[in-house]
Amino acid sequence: MRRFDERDLVGVVSLFQAAATEILCSPRNWRRDQTWRHSHAGFTFVELMLVLALLLVASSLVVPPVLRLMADQPLKEAAERARSQLANVRLKALDSSVAWQFRFEPGGRRYLWMPLEPSSGNVGPASSAIVAAALMTSTTDSNSGPQTGELPKGIVFAADSNGMPFGVEHLSPDLFAGLSNAYGLTEVGWSLPLAFQPDGSASDLELAVVDARDRQIRLTVRGLTGGVTVFSMETRRRP
Repeated sequence: MRRFDERDLVGVVSLFQAAATEILCSPRNWRRDQTWRHSHAGFTFVELMLVLALLLVASSLVVPPVLRLMADQPLKEAAERARSQLANVRLKALDSSVAWQFRFEPGGRRYLWMPLEPSSGNVGPASSAIVAAALMTSTTDSNSGPQTGELPKGIVFAADSNGMPFGVEHLSPDLFAGLSNAYGLTEVGWSLPLAFQPDGSASDLELAVVDARDRQIRLTVRGLTGGVTVFSMETRRRP
């Protein structure tokens, strides 16, 4: 009987190597290996649910303040637009040495500004001749004639101040001659004029801009200096 020698050992090792190579390289085992790798390459279901829960918590904290800010923006924009125009009219009176007026539509969105007419009274130190000259320049300078603006949609001027309705009046069509919306402007019930004098003073006035949710921002004009103060947003109190 032949003894098991070194050559036989090498043959056995070679046989095992060939068998291992055949097993590992077979398509069946290759697919199994790829499946294992794919199953460990992504996120588990628990991990995905945890991320989703964190996103929901974060959105519940961030979204409400953002929505509230977006809802408040039109009212804040309206208050700033009114404040800016009041300050602009005061500067016009200072620069032109002629009294200027600001009017608004109580319960509506429109407002206007123009030189104060002699017939409106309260002309201040400016003479009627100077006022007439300022009105005449409206034909050549568009910034001196009657000009109008509007508050953002959904925002209106309050129809009263502390429960007292604003007085209104209709203006002469001659004031709006040449304007494309002249007819509509003559139909508006305008507030009485808020006069800004050439010395910087004005009429004392408090008005407010109001949104559909009955929130308001009040603005006051101080007669002595003509300065405008804007108050914080608040819920409008019904009289």
